[in-house]
Amino acid sequence: MKAWCSLIVWAGIMLLLTGCWSQMELTERAFVLALAIDKGEKDVLHVTSQIYRPASQFGAPSNQRQASAFVNVTLDGSSVSEVIRNTKTVSGRHSQFSHIQIILISEEVARERLSSILDFFFRDPEIRLGTPIMITRGEARDYLTGRPMIENTVGSQVFKQLDFSHYLAGRSISTTILDLAFQLKSESESAMLPIIMNEPEYKQDVVQGIVLAKPDKIVGRIAPDKAAYLLLLANEYHYGILDIPCGRESDLSETLEVVQANSKITPMLRGDKVSARIDVNIKASIGELACTMIRNMADEDRYAKKAERHFKEQMESAVSAIQKKKTDVLGIGHKLYLRHPSRWKKIKPEWPERYARMPIEINVKVDIMNSKMMSPGPFSRIGED
Repeated sequence: MKAWCSLIVWAGIMLLLTGCWSQMELTERAFVLALAIDKGEKDVLHVTSQIYRPASQFGAPSNQRQASAFVNVTLDGSSVSEVIRNTKTVSGRHSQFSHIQIILISEEVARERLSSILDFFFRDPEIRLGTPIMITRGEARDYLTGRPMIENTVGSQVFKQLDFSHYLAGRSISTTILDLAFQLKSESESAMLPIIMNEPEYKQDVVQGIVLAKPDKIVGRIAPDKAAYLLLLANEYHYGILDIPCGRESDLSETLEVVQANSKITPMLRGDKVSARIDVNIKASIGELACTMIRNMADEDRYAKKAERHFKEQMESAVSAIQKKKTDVLGIGHKLYLRHPSRWKKIKPEWPERYARMPIEINVKVDIMNSKMMSPGPFSRIGED
């Protein structure tokens, strides 16, 4: 009997809890899909909101297909929150950020006041911490204009480009608001951000390369051809194609298709000397052969060693670039803090300088899983001895 009474009471409570969580209807909301932040005069910001435009239930279907699925609203202000608050005076609706897909910040703004821009996104309860942040070469709002290539909105198109550039091409990194908070608030105080740029030759926007950031501003950039090797070191490489030059006598390159990669960073503190070792393991399949013949396991081992040497050189170049900028984006300092918290207090004040000159040993192991073909050599040499 008591069980039934309890069940009835709980059922009544659940019925009382049903209903809308607020009195604001969908027709009173403007769903923001993307934000672009640019620099104006002095301390003024240009903030562009890409707002989803719902399709009308009335009118001819042909007219509905021609109408754009979004509208851009650009306003000026001294802060992001001020501009967002004033957007409703143009749209006539309350800006809703729960469905935002991408945040674009121009390189010019990020070089001057990155931390103050990010403060709004860390505090606003509607914005999801899993929202990606991207740096733009040139004006950020330019990347939200025009017609999307495949998706319904330009913001969705940029989001998809970022997602595939990181996870399927290994040309950039996907950094969310939460990722950025962890990196910049860690003992290393450094972060990596993706960058989007326009390729005039192809008249397309391309997501490739990595931006190096400190808490207050961005301080450098890693070129797209080096980004993959920095991702490998940071254990952020998921899938992609890596080139292996044939040699000095040829401009041709061969490729390996990386299907799995992982790395381990081991910081070492011996006395007052700080160093680190990075072990990178790569499992790959042969993508293309242009100048190598693989007839047996010995040939395959030699090819794997060749790949290891080339990848190690490229990784050492990437490490040299981030050390010159004194950006500990690999988190070596934070790992050192976790291992030796008491000794880290003495090291931290001079960590940027010590990090810039510390030795970092890189070990690369390549495991070739298959060649994808019965022929032992390049396809162009079939039938040759």
